[in-house]
Amino acid sequence: MARGGPAPAAIPRGVAIVTGSSSGLGQALARELHRRGWRVGLVARRAERLEALATELGEGTAWAAADVRDAPGLFAAVRKIERALGACDLIVANAGTSSSSSLTRLDPEEAARTLRVNVEGVVHSVAAVLPGMLERNAGHVAAVSSLAGEVGLPMAAIYLASKAAVTRFMDCLRLQARPRGIVVTTILPGFLATDMLDGTRFPKPFLLQPDEAARRIADGLERRKARILFPWPTALAVAVARRLPTGLYDRIIRLLLPVPRPKNGSAT
Repeated sequence: MARGGPAPAAIPRGVAIVTGSSSGLGQALARELHRRGWRVGLVARRAERLEALATELGEGTAWAAADVRDAPGLFAAVRKIERALGACDLIVANAGTSSSSSLTRLDPEEAARTLRVNVEGVVHSVAAVLPGMLERNAGHVAAVSSLAGEVGLPMAAIYLASKAAVTRFMDCLRLQARPRGIVVTTILPGFLATDMLDGTRFPKPFLLQPDEAARRIADGLERRKARILFPWPTALAVAVARRLPTGLYDRIIRLLLPVPRPKNGSAT
């Protein structure tokens, strides 16, 4: 079919729950999965946005407001959605937050908040559906990490550390879950044009819009891939960077992303 033609008829694919679906990538992914025939559960903190999205999507959607940091509240939200749509076949732990931490502005409270949302939030999301999937010996668990979390960069240390933790958690989960019939997918995008990048000044090569990212993610999920990495030039650059000697890598990064020095050599 030519690009831009009518969308193919939706094929029923089960129940997918997407956290962080009130905006950005989560919202785009909820729309894309629903378009493909999934019954979609929407979870985020902002109830009014979830209600508006559910109204837009129409039949086959349900929503429940919850903060992924609050495990009991999130569990209750998932149960509410499952009562409306059926048992969860696919969960996408997408909810996340950014961090402005830097060498001269390392805030322990902000670091703790970022880790709670980005790491504990993924664990809570998985824990909310895993018992049912284990009982059925079937299911699909996915989480959004980041290609940037695969290497060290002179920026956003707490955010990148949180994404590295998500990737390792999902790697371990995949090895444990596979014998029980549960698919585990780690989603590692490059730079996406979402609110998380607002106000940032560093280079953002191969920047993708959320709708395009959602299409790529949905394709990978439906193929039950262990890892979904995109765009390929960024994924390739990260793969090469991970194999460089530390000294060479540091020199390259200093050339590409120089760290501003304080004036007169004084600390700020």
